[in-house]
Amino acid sequence: MTLSFDSHKYATRLTEAGMQPALASIQAEMAGDIMREMGTMDHKIDLFKAELEMKIADSRADLIRWVVGVGILQVSVITALLLKLVH
Repeated sequence: MTLSFDSHKYATRLTEAGMQPALASIQAEMAGDIMREMGTMDHKIDLFKAELEMKIADSRADLIRWVVGVGILQVSVITALLLKLVH
């Protein structure tokens, strides 16, 4: 996500509202820095989310394989016991 922030326009509006130009300029610069940092954080969050979704998918696949394996083992044990009882 790209944020568009016009620091000059922001400083001008602060000056028009009565803030001293030097303070308005510093305020606008800091607000721009914060906006850029938020954009970087959003990117990091998106990457983390993608990695987490991949790990969840892998875990889900591992769980399905495990459940199927246990199911096959259970069927084999029951079949062996039934064959043992029949003979």
